[in-house]
Amino acid sequence: MEANQKTKEKLVTTGIKGLDAQLGGGMLPGTTLLLVGEPGVGSEVFAHQFVSGGLEGDERVFYFSTDHPINELRDNMHRLGIEADKYEKKEKLLFIDAYTPRFISILPPELRKEVSDKELLQKGVDSLNQLKMAIEADYGKNYRGVIDSLSFFLRNYSVKDISDTIEVTSSIGKMAGGSHLLLMAKGMHDETTENAMKHLADGVIELFFKERGNELERMLVVRKMRGMLTPNKMMPFTIGPKGIDLEVITRVL
Repeated sequence: MEANQKTKEKLVTTGIKGLDAQLGGGMLPGTTLLLVGEPGVGSEVFAHQFVSGGLEGDERVFYFSTDHPINELRDNMHRLGIEADKYEKKEKLLFIDAYTPRFISILPPELRKEVSDKELLQKGVDSLNQLKMAIEADYGKNYRGVIDSLSFFLRNYSVKDISDTIEVTSSIGKMAGGSHLLLMAKGMHDETTENAMKHLADGVIELFFKERGNELERMLVVRKMRGMLTPNKMMPFTIGPKGIDLEVITRVL
């Protein structure tokens, strides 16, 4: 048996239909999911589809970004057919900018003119406190959040501080029914730190490249998933105009 067959609790989508099928319908509400990906493999695309899955399920969604400007995220989502601005106007999607405050003080004057008063007020804001505020905010029932990325925090704060924050995130998610996706770069952190993050998360998915002849093939592995048995195989996937397309036919790898 490869997927969850026993739980009576309604599952929520990961945003990727092929992955939902492999998991027996999706994941449990309140799951804090760690996505560990090699550079360039498609972690951000996965995150955008995770957002889309929530929006299509009438969930409120927040996207906390330390690694990308918000306009870039909107543009990337639009390329996948996700009308981010429409959901923002409906207050169903909230972007939390932890990227701009990191660089405001070094922007040349001509670029600072393009920065909003709100962003200028964020200058000097501690990113970890900003994250804690985002996690602890009241989004009601049926929500999800993306934290992009955990690697930024692991580079700039202690492992204990980040571990404590993940535990709080997981606890709030379970109590409020909110699902969270944490992005982490594979190979950027030592093995002990990476394993600690995997231990704290409710679910762990890894994205990586596998050599096949003279080509690189994208692969996905579910390492663990709260409340269910996980597929015991590597699953190839491609990235197309609509995002990640997971092949569901078993292949000899």
